[in-house]
Amino acid sequence: MKYHDKNTLCLEHDEYVASFGLENYKSDKKRGNLIVVSRGGNGSEALIDYESLPDGRKAVILKKYGDPYKYILKKPLTEWVALNRNEKAYQFYNKHSIANGLNLPEAYRDKYTKAVTYIDAITFYTTDKMALKRDFNINMAAFWGIVSDVIKAENIALPASPKKLQAKIVDYKKSGFELLIEAWRFNNDNSKKVKDQKAEDTLMKLIEIDNKHADEVIATSYNLWAQEKGYKTICPATVAYRRRNKDYELIMAREGKNAAYNKYNKQIKQRRASAPLMLINSDDNVLDLYFKEVTHTNGKKKTNKYYRPVMYVVMDTFNDYILGYAVGETVTIELVKEAYRNAMAHVIELTGAPFLWHQIKSDKWSIDPALKGDLATFFKMGGETVFFPAAVAQSKYIERVFGRPLHRVLKVFPNYSGGNITAKSLTSRPNADALQKRSADFPDKKHAPAVIEMAINTLRHTVPDGELETRQQHWLRTFNESAWCKERAISTERKLELLGVKHKPKEPARLRTTGLNFQLDKVQYCFDIPATLFPEHNNKRVEIIYDPADMTQVLVTDGKGIRFVADSYVYQHSAIADMQPGEGQLLHQRTEESRAITKKLESYVTSRDERLQREKINADSLIMAGVLTKAINHRAQKVIGGYNGHTEDAEYVAIETPVKKEWSIYDEM
Repeated sequence: MKYHDKNTLCLEHDEYVASFGLENYKSDKKRGNLIVVSRGGNGSEALIDYESLPDGRKAVILKKYGDPYKYILKKPLTEWVALNRNEKAYQFYNKHSIANGLNLPEAYRDKYTKAVTYIDAITFYTTDKMALKRDFNINMAAFWGIVSDVIKAENIALPASPKKLQAKIVDYKKSGFELLIEAWRFNNDNSKKVKDQKAEDTLMKLIEIDNKHADEVIATSYNLWAQEKGYKTICPATVAYRRRNKDYELIMAREGKNAAYNKYNKQIKQRRASAPLMLINSDDNVLDLYFKEVTHTNGKKKTNKYYRPVMYVVMDTFNDYILGYAVGETVTIELVKEAYRNAMAHVIELTGAPFLWHQIKSDKWSIDPALKGDLATFFKMGGETVFFPAAVAQSKYIERVFGRPLHRVLKVFPNYSGGNITAKSLTSRPNADALQKRSADFPDKKHAPAVIEMAINTLRHTVPDGELETRQQHWLRTFNESAWCKERAISTERKLELLGVKHKPKEPARLRTTGLNFQLDKVQYCFDIPATLFPEHNNKRVEIIYDPADMTQVLVTDGKGIRFVADSYVYQHSAIADMQPGEGQLLHQRTEESRAITKKLESYVTSRDERLQREKINADSLIMAGVLTKAINHRAQKVIGGYNGHTEDAEYVAIETPVKKEWSIYDEM
């Protein structure tokens, strides 16, 4: 309260609002039930003329403050408190933790701070007699009376009795700020039926059993234990209260780690990749479309109208653009690889060349703990690989695509199976009766790839909410504008090395003069071989790595040094009339290659002759000398002449002349 112009007693704006509320202040002002003598501003508050108030409002003021003309005499005390708030007390109560680990509620923080400040004010005036004389002009006994009235009127958290207040101040000076905290307000166990830790743990354990028993069953079981141990019994409402309000303590046992993580673990918010190919997500999805599957077992036909294929999707997180996919019966390592090959083929289709993504984020399906197995090694192709925590969808951009965007498209198809049972209305299940009627017309499973391709292309060309471009247009435009994307270009050889499939024929492929010939899926292929490999590597065994989406080029290697990308062999037309533009140049090139190989064959002979000539070695003479050697010649002569002596040949051993035993035609010679 204040005097305006020294003779008009006024309530301050905050005092009026504290007594009647802001809405009543606005209403009273509008209806003329009060007079504002000062509008406030520039640090001062609006002042309301006390005498202008209706009798009902005056009665409330009298009840709260007493006679306002007497209460205003106590104004110096309230003004001192307003100007000298104890900041140390405020900081202490602001950071103080109560029994449940939380901070003090703001109302109690401010309440205790105000009480400490009043203690400071009382201490100030009771120790400075001159200040007491100057501001109040009363004795000490009268001052304690004023203090008591103010504590009652302002509802200060201090005793109103001067005697008790003085004792409280003495204790405060010994114990400090913590003395004023009313611990009983925040840790009141008096009304609890489940008081100690043993009882609490027993009840919580009954609730957390994963069978999720009814509250009545749990209450009955607990009460049997409680009666035996001398504890109070409880009602089902007590169980329900803990089940709802302490779900964070129960969910791990009741629902599992994944549910606990998704509901209560702190999420890390991320920004999307700033350009295409920076971060790729991939995951599997059981497609929410039904197909008809016909099988034959023991000569009997069996029809399954509710077959659902598995789809593995590779998505660019830049704008949720699906780069590639593969469809199969179930998720296998080869299906995952096929999806990434399809993604690379689509990148080439969009950009005209192979570009490799920088980072892959996928789940840990079939990933060995050491991250050294086939699939883990495959995922590392981009340089960086991160795996999703098991069954945690928070960090997957791709899960969002599998939700609303995908189901918007799938709903168009008559064989749409609907989303999960717990899903919201947009992805909820269709009418079961209507779905059963349509089941006879569900497409055969052989049409699944075509249907899925249609759905994927629809997603690619969808305009997201609030955008002007389709996802594909946005992806391609940003790619063309990004210098970073251009740096991700790779060669055809590198593409085949990372994503290619190794050909595993019964007989190894060989480099032959007729080209590199092999058969795949009953199709015969022929690829050209560089002329530089002939004739040294003719008939060499090699390994072939190919891309099923593009059989125009394959990677050829023997693992030891031969490594090249072979192009499909272009057959030469024998008839001039059949020749196409550029074929003459190709013929000239092949003719030159043939001549180069011929020269290489000739060079082996001429180069060798030149080297032998420089060394004065005659191959013909060596041959003759090898046939008519000295040892052979001497042996022949001694046999004819019957000579058994030593020869100049150290290795020669004399032999006796054989004794004739019978006549021979050679006797006539």
